[in-house]
Amino acid sequence: MPALSSRVRPPQVLLAVGAVLLVAGAVATGGATGGLLLGALAAGTASAWASRRDLSGTRETLAAVAVALAVAGVADGGPFPGSPAGPAVLALVLVGVARLQPGPLTWPLGAWAVVQLAAVRAAADVPAGVLRTCVLLTLALGGLAVVLGARTTLAKIALVTTVPWWVLGVAGGTGAAWSAGVGAGISAALTVVAAAGLLVVRLEPSVSPLLGPPRAIPVLAGGVAGAAVAGALSGSPASAVLAGYTGVLLAAGAAALLDGWRRGLLLPAALAAGAVLLASALVQLLVDTAWAELALLLVLTALPAVLVARWRREDRPAALPAAVGCLAAAAALAVPAGMLRPEGAAVVLSVLYAVALAGAAGLAAGTRGRTTGTGAVAAVAALGFAAATGSPSRLAAHLAAQGLLTWLWAVQVHRRVTGAGGPARTAGAAQLVLAAWVLAASAGTGAVEAYTLPAAAGLLLAAGPRLRSGPSQPAWAPGLLVAAVPSVVLAVAAPGVLRPLLVLAAAAGVMVGGAAAGVRTPLLVGAGTAVALAVGLAVTALPLPLAGALVVGTALLALGARRELRPVGGFAERVADMR
Repeated sequence: MPALSSRVRPPQVLLAVGAVLLVAGAVATGGATGGLLLGALAAGTASAWASRRDLSGTRETLAAVAVALAVAGVADGGPFPGSPAGPAVLALVLVGVARLQPGPLTWPLGAWAVVQLAAVRAAADVPAGVLRTCVLLTLALGGLAVVLGARTTLAKIALVTTVPWWVLGVAGGTGAAWSAGVGAGISAALTVVAAAGLLVVRLEPSVSPLLGPPRAIPVLAGGVAGAAVAGALSGSPASAVLAGYTGVLLAAGAAALLDGWRRGLLLPAALAAGAVLLASALVQLLVDTAWAELALLLVLTALPAVLVARWRREDRPAALPAAVGCLAAAAALAVPAGMLRPEGAAVVLSVLYAVALAGAAGLAAGTRGRTTGTGAVAAVAALGFAAATGSPSRLAAHLAAQGLLTWLWAVQVHRRVTGAGGPARTAGAAQLVLAAWVLAASAGTGAVEAYTLPAAAGLLLAAGPRLRSGPSQPAWAPGLLVAAVPSVVLAVAAPGVLRPLLVLAAAAGVMVGGAAAGVRTPLLVGAGTAVALAVGLAVTALPLPLAGALVVGTALLALGARRELRPVGGFAERVADMR
């Protein structure tokens, strides 16, 4: 747009200065209301004449003079001093003039300015409370209606001047809705209508640049409407459940049914309103310690998520963890509510863990993280409830069941994508080991093999497919050594016959199995176990000096062979050459 100095002409300067001097002089002289209104009538008549002569600058200037004189005439005097009636009558007159002379923009602008004066007086005269809130929201809705029907300039001005009324009305309406008074429902309804009006205004192209990002207004309108409705339904735990489930249905229904431009406009509003309704209901039920109602709300919240996960495959990565999480939280809250015993909650949570694993198996690798994470939380909660029962066997049963499920799930994932499922396989093996340890501790057994053998089996299970393919040492050695070393040490150090026989039998079995399968590490570990056990038993059976000689001789033989194979320093020299 060119600069103002390049667009202003001398007649326009004369008109502006003359209008300012005329209005200032008429107001400064303290003229009577009748004189000011007669001056306004004369200026309006002159503006009509200029309009017929196609003098655009003159008609706008004279119309502005007429509006200024009329406003000055009704500001403090007139037939209704200090009342909104005077500005309201003047606004009606200006609207009529604007209909008769649609050309000048000053008439509708003046009418809107006088309406603001009437609104200020009306709001000041109404006592604080629900009635003033209704007045403010009515003014805000009227301003939004003007925005939709006015020309571009007037629409922008009307929007900017309506924002304070909207903010005050919405704040008052939300507060009245949460006050649990007589007008809570009416205030909430008017607040929802005001929020809907803001959504409608978002569709007006002339004012859309003033409203910020496309999602800002829908989110604001939805949040305001949700807060007002939540306040109106905050009277009791039952009504809080109703409010929360209304929010869930609103968000789920909008996501499932809306499409096109309606989805872009209404879905953010529905999601914001649903989130506010659900969050306010959860907070209220938590504050009131209404565990049964809270569990019911979570179960009801899970139902739409279950349906979405069942019928909308593209939304399954988000819907499945939401459903599992809500049901798991409901099962946990059912215990303090007296609806479930801790052992029952543990079973439900373990079943939900299995459901989460089954659902995650059908998801893509990059989208199953939230589902498995939610299932893991449910599994930990199940173990906590099982431990709270005081029964080690029950805790071990849950650990074993969860570990087996986790390990089998990891194997299934590895079959689909080679190399996947390693952390889950390790976690499943660890759960199985913990289950065995819990049983061993509860049985009071003192045998170290009750702990080392489950740990060795867990290491082998964690290796998984690597036991059949790839190098055998990293897959087989950790588990076999954990099983062999403690038992060999105890078989040599502790008196007894049974443990050495069992260790030798196990070593022979491992050697035979490794040789038959063509795997080197089991063969070597089995052979090393047998040799170490035999040498250890021989050493402990000899007198101490002979045993010392045997140990030292063996060490010297090993060192000499090593240094002949890899000579270092003085070991490479001949004895005759040494000093």
